[in-house]
Amino acid sequence: MLGGAAIPAALFIVGVSGKSLASDLVLATLAISAAWSVILAFALRRVVLRHIRALSSLIETARMQEYGIKSRGMAEPGELSQLYQQVNALTDSLAAERQSEQELLGVLEKVVSQINVAIVVCDSRDRVRLVNQRACRLLGASAESLIGLEFAQTALATVPLLAEPRLLNHSFPGGEGPWQVSQQQYRHLGKPSRIVFVTDLKQVLSDEEISAWQRLIRVISHEVNNSLTPIISLCQTLSAIQSRSGSADSAADVRDGLGVISERARGLKEFITAYARIARLPEPNKILFPVDRLVSRIRGMFPDDALHIAGPVPELMLFGDPVHIEQALINLVRNGLEAGDQDNPAPSVHFSCRVRDGSCVFEILDDGVGISNPGNLFVPFYTTKSEGAGIGLVLCRQIATQHHGQVELDNRPDARGAIAKLILPMPARRHDGS
Repeated sequence: MLGGAAIPAALFIVGVSGKSLASDLVLATLAISAAWSVILAFALRRVVLRHIRALSSLIETARMQEYGIKSRGMAEPGELSQLYQQVNALTDSLAAERQSEQELLGVLEKVVSQINVAIVVCDSRDRVRLVNQRACRLLGASAESLIGLEFAQTALATVPLLAEPRLLNHSFPGGEGPWQVSQQQYRHLGKPSRIVFVTDLKQVLSDEEISAWQRLIRVISHEVNNSLTPIISLCQTLSAIQSRSGSADSAADVRDGLGVISERARGLKEFITAYARIARLPEPNKILFPVDRLVSRIRGMFPDDALHIAGPVPELMLFGDPVHIEQALINLVRNGLEAGDQDNPAPSVHFSCRVRDGSCVFEILDDGVGISNPGNLFVPFYTTKSEGAGIGLVLCRQIATQHHGQVELDNRPDARGAIAKLILPMPARRHDGS
């Protein structure tokens, strides 16, 4: 502005005072105009740099996914204000997309955690991005230690993986046996990535085996009961008729024989009724309940000198049917207490509870005779006890299966006796940390 006003004045002076004075004035005017232009340029540069730094800071915070910072440049005039408005709108859009992605990821984690298959999701750099609780137990590590780990550093690295499911016997940190493994491809950041699925076939076979036994027992129970009920009634009727006629000796013999038949039929009916409990086990009513309360109830059901609680009970919550789980533990403790012989007729049992690899492990140790025939432990009708019915361990395993857990029994490696474990998964933590 000042330079533009100075030039006409200089021209006017040139016209009045002559060429010499005019030449000096022109030079001075040009110098002043140049200096003023430099000052304006530096001022303009400072303004431009300030806006560039503000916009750069906004873009950097958005790149770092910090969407709470907004620009105050919307009060600037003209197109500059529109530019700031567009940057703020872009930040809001990115924040909304980020929130939607987190919500979808939370839903996905909840869905995956309920699937009874070990799932490991890797990103485009082949690093673990998502795992469920089944995968954590299988790999013997926590989700925090697995997330971000290279797939080649996990226990799955040595497993041959194909798109088609394949069966193999493999030993993982969290268990061994037959597994079904498969691998599916997906795109992450435009690059191929993979999802690995591992299914425990022991669990599948166990479910099918239990279902087959249930169907068999229902048929046997129905047919045998239909036969035994009229036999018992007929024996009682014949016994009553015989008592009213014939000689005393023959009547006594008939009554004795019919009594044996009746007693045997009644015992067989009770025998079948006991086995029918396997097929009639109700569906579990699952709730969250404290483990220490469960252990206290079991402790109160047995004498103090017979059942010893080893170590502190962890303060944790389990999700399941407390009545069913309590019954399974009672069966396992009772098996230990009844595992005596002539050398040790009254064995003692040590009961403990601990957390291992995302699971709650109940452990029952006894100093009895041990297990002589492990292959028949979970076969219905099989028992080594003179008064046993052969359904206790079958019920224990069925209860564990309904809670996505397992029962393990083996001889103690360090001493005489057996060790039984009831392993139940702990409930997945919610995203709010509770």
